[in-house]
Amino acid sequence: MSRSRKLHRLSNPDTDERRAQRALFRHLRDDTNANRGRMARRVRELQLLLAMDPVEFEGLIARLMEAMGMKVELTARSRDGGVDVRGIDPDPFRGGNVIVQVKRYRDTVAPSAVRDLYGTLRHDQAATKAVLVTTSRFGPSSHQFVAGKPITLLNGAELVGLLKHHGFHEVFADAQDEAAAEAGALDGLPAIEVATEPSRLLLHWTGEEEYDIAALVCTGNVALSDDHLVFYNNGSTPDGSVRLVTGYDDANACLMVDFDALPAEVDRLVVIAAADTENHPEATMGGFAGPALILEAGSGQDAAVVHLADGAETNTAMRLGRFDREPSGDWEFTPALAGYPGGLRQAVIAYGLEVVDA
Repeated sequence: MSRSRKLHRLSNPDTDERRAQRALFRHLRDDTNANRGRMARRVRELQLLLAMDPVEFEGLIARLMEAMGMKVELTARSRDGGVDVRGIDPDPFRGGNVIVQVKRYRDTVAPSAVRDLYGTLRHDQAATKAVLVTTSRFGPSSHQFVAGKPITLLNGAELVGLLKHHGFHEVFADAQDEAAAEAGALDGLPAIEVATEPSRLLLHWTGEEEYDIAALVCTGNVALSDDHLVFYNNGSTPDGSVRLVTGYDDANACLMVDFDALPAEVDRLVVIAAADTENHPEATMGGFAGPALILEAGSGQDAAVVHLADGAETNTAMRLGRFDREPSGDWEFTPALAGYPGGLRQAVIAYGLEVVDA
């Protein structure tokens, strides 16, 4: 108990930073008019993507992949075998051969499209992973199907966020023109289902050691189920509301969290960092230096940053903090640190999950 309290005191920010935390981590509900304006702009942005020429849209995805550091090849339509873009990610640890299929849809993508892409991946001797990109959204059954498979589902809101993050603002110039929108200049564009843009929870630290990030989706202090522990062996909750993403920009680790899509009974999301003791039995949290959690809540909103205490050699996992749903529906973050000498296993047991030894 004393270790937990000591870590908590070390993590307490000064008055100005605490005030900034409370302001920035109140999640995405500034006021009704602001939210309505953001949603209307997102609809216009996705309408512009949906109205693009198919070849032009595939070219945009290829340019985005290049901006993310990949070597890219657009496939010939006569022999693409269901693959629109091929990419090679040169990262020596997270990289590989990626096949990408794009769906300019206005409605939810059917699970059959996800299963078809998995079939293509299995029969492609060169590919190691697949990405399905859409202008609309995916349903829970699609997210359940890709769990544990080397497939990433990228919905329209996430695509817009990535395009803006990598500098493709010109694509959405017309959507930003409020005067044109008020004049009805975009009225002729098709209607589209809009998915909520997930928040990106980034974890940064210094040093050479590798650490894993995990999330527990809870009611109070009890995890909802084994499937609601998101970590390296389970990359997503069944509904896709919390997903682990590898290779996101320069972050050491990244979680995508759609707070609005979390089950109604969920009121807490716990974030944990853990040493890779499975591959490195002697590893501890001692190399977890200068850690910071960064919440990118969405396009057009300022990122929130919380600096945390360094890890201790006596621990092999560390609770970094938690998001709590308030009665108003807002989510607020608390940097509540605690050390676990028994690693991620001990942390999981503390939140009501059973661990069966192999």
